[in-house]
Amino acid sequence: MIFTQFFKKEVYSDESEIWRYMDFSKFIDLLDSSCLFFPRLSILRNLDPYEGSFIPFSSHDKNDESSKKLLKKLDKALPNDIFVSCWYLSDVESAALWKLFPKSDEGIAIRSNIRNLVQSMQHDGYTIYMGSVTYGHEKAAARKTNNPKSFSGDDAVFTKRRCFEHEKELRLMYVKDLNRPDLSNVPGLKLEVDLESMISEIIISPEAPPWMEDLVKRITKKYGFSFEIRQSTLNKLLF
Repeated sequence: MIFTQFFKKEVYSDESEIWRYMDFSKFIDLLDSSCLFFPRLSILRNLDPYEGSFIPFSSHDKNDESSKKLLKKLDKALPNDIFVSCWYLSDVESAALWKLFPKSDEGIAIRSNIRNLVQSMQHDGYTIYMGSVTYGHEKAAARKTNNPKSFSGDDAVFTKRRCFEHEKELRLMYVKDLNRPDLSNVPGLKLEVDLESMISEIIISPEAPPWMEDLVKRITKKYGFSFEIRQSTLNKLLF
């Protein structure tokens, strides 16, 4: 599996920390399958109608009618051919993401770093592109030096509106390969990973009940793993 920082300068390093916040059921699925789930980008439009969209670039691109028609055509087609895995890129645990992504107080966060994530996927035959998300389409437009400006699928997939800036997203992207099995009717793609290489630590929601930590430890042991596991101390008073 090849990761390519391919169209813009990145600010992260191999040691940069990344996080995945998830429901307990998705955590169990991760242990059971040893696979990362890459949802189809079109499904994420249920949360943000501008996911992978060319439309916000229309004010920065050519203004003729043929260009607008092309943008609309690409805007409809692109999300069906793209599968993504989204990570929080920060060295600080996020109180906001505990509220946003787990659907209950029994949420789980997986902590890793760029190097560990890349190494955990190297054995697979898929090609994955990786990059941090730019927040603000005007920032993406400013990177363009050609005139009139022309925007690619890379720009659309790795750019979101500024109102999502709190996500600090590192995004992995797989583009549908014609040589691979048909993916037209699946909500997402599962790619095998080495969890021992990928996971640095498992953190349990700060709102979880006291018995949750013991449960997570017992379950991970049954699956043959020995990760560092602890409950988040975000809401714990010092004294």
